[in-house]
Amino acid sequence: MGTGHGLAVDPEGNVWVTDTGHHLVFKFSPEGKLLLALGQSDKPGTGENQFDKPTHTAFGSNGDVFVTDGYGNSRIVRLNSDGKFIQEWGKAGAGPGEFKSPHAAIVDNMGRLLVCDRDNQRIQIFSQDGMLLETWSGYTPFGIAIDGHGMVFTADGKLNQISQLDSKGMIVRSWGKEGVEPGQFKTPHLITADKSGNLYVAEVGGRRLQMLKRRQ
Repeated sequence: MGTGHGLAVDPEGNVWVTDTGHHLVFKFSPEGKLLLALGQSDKPGTGENQFDKPTHTAFGSNGDVFVTDGYGNSRIVRLNSDGKFIQEWGKAGAGPGEFKSPHAAIVDNMGRLLVCDRDNQRIQIFSQDGMLLETWSGYTPFGIAIDGHGMVFTADGKLNQISQLDSKGMIVRSWGKEGVEPGQFKTPHLITADKSGNLYVAEVGGRRLQMLKRRQ
């Protein structure tokens, strides 16, 4: 692996890793056995079997995989659980359905795909076949997570904060500031949540992983 970037677990417990160095997407079993290697190593491109610095993966309830592709390309690639190409959408730009560093994504409880359009400072929300449904703005979303209660959280790498969002994408509350103390952040990059609602924040600048316990 060249540069491991995005790490996500699908509903079956398989681990998906994006490699921005070699332009690949890997699928591992829960025991660590390599099941799939998607893309062409060291051959970035826009073909159905190529990526260009893919950043993250998200999963539909039917097993479909959505790759944010990512740092090089500006698109979403939809695959089935076996890695077969289904469709793609998006291009570089700031218009509706366009992207500037689609950095992370997640499927919510309604089956919508929430995409962190990071450098356009917005979250774009799509149906799973690529129809744009909503756009939320007001933050620089590096990462996104949904906990077991359906609450949406985003990691704002510009403000060094974690924010909780309501159903309209408005900020309910935020916490954190730049720093190296517990509860402070230096470029929070990607975020995930466990079934209990605890958050796990990976920091690029801080070079650490912090666990934030859910408030009761």
